[in-house]
Amino acid sequence: MMAPAMLTGLILAGGQARRMQADLQLAGDRMGAAIDKGLLDLRGEPLVAHARRFLLPHVQTLLISANRNEQAYASYGKVIADDVTLGSGLGPLAGIERALATARTPWLLVLPVDVVNLPPDLAPALLGAADALAAPIAYARTAERAHPLCMVLHVDMADSLRSYLMAGDRKVQLWQNRNQAIPVQFQGDDIFFNINTPDDLRYASQCWKS
Repeated sequence: MMAPAMLTGLILAGGQARRMQADLQLAGDRMGAAIDKGLLDLRGEPLVAHARRFLLPHVQTLLISANRNEQAYASYGKVIADDVTLGSGLGPLAGIERALATARTPWLLVLPVDVVNLPPDLAPALLGAADALAAPIAYARTAERAHPLCMVLHVDMADSLRSYLMAGDRKVQLWQNRNQAIPVQFQGDDIFFNINTPDDLRYASQCWKS
């Protein structure tokens, strides 16, 4: 049985919301250029608060990968920034690399801040599959597509990921496939819904509670 002591939670909050910004700017919203996706309001709370609420029952410690607005995010967990020695523009794997170096539990549970309508059994299903198959990484998928950033991975993957980034690579699934990652199937309507546009945010606000 999964215990919180086995898991550190990581919220990937570093997205720049480029599609959201572009849509708002086209609509004449001057704030479009200043968006930080994790701080977008969903039913009266920022997205990071919803992600935190989902993760807390499953994890011992909560980390938030963010390279700006650190004070705002610090209300929801320990903020970690990317390692600048690895370079810039490396995407979400850079945040995961720092979390693996920081975690004090055997496993890391990763969740992008802009993914909502998550299956309640996400954490135990991913960790259970990884344990059953002795896999170092397990990620979510549905009938339609993979959701590679919704994953658990063992902290022993830290060196592999750092080497991958130092070589200049950044594709998430390429690294996962090189390290015997396994997909875990989930079913349900609109699960792992990703908020990328103002319409997505309105839809999520109308459809789901966290």
